[in-house]
Amino acid sequence: PRPLWNAASQIIMAAGFIVMALAVPGSLYIGSIVVGMCYGVRLAVTVPIASELFGLKYYGLIYNVLILNLPLGSFLFSGLLAGFLYDAQATRTAGGGNTCIGAHCYRLVFVVMAIACIIGFGLDVLLAIRTKGVYSKIYATKKSKKSSTVSNRH
Repeated sequence: PRPLWNAASQIIMAAGFIVMALAVPGSLYIGSIVVGMCYGVRLAVTVPIASELFGLKYYGLIYNVLILNLPLGSFLFSGLLAGFLYDAQATRTAGGGNTCIGAHCYRLVFVVMAIACIIGFGLDVLLAIRTKGVYSKIYATKKSKKSSTVSNRH
């Protein structure tokens, strides 16, 4: 089932955040590539999952709610969480601002994001278990349509 693809991308994404938190040379590049690819997988797989689970009657509304997570997640994690944790690591400057130099500035942010991905992995596995019957019916319907098409040709 497709929710397992989401789960796989979540756990790989968590590994990407851990790689970034390690702060070894090149880890920011490697971690960013891994996280970006996994994010693309999630975006591509989530939309068909929504149509399979909820149908197409209110698909436009469901799609827009799913897409709303992009700016909302960016604001919550990048704007609020990362900013708050950066400020907690930074030292005050004479001009009244904060400054932080080094890998430790965002390490906690990457660890929190990895934990969020692990929680997401668990929720995706739970979704896969709970929707196993739905996907069994979908595959059975596709298989019966395919076999009826083949038998009609003969």
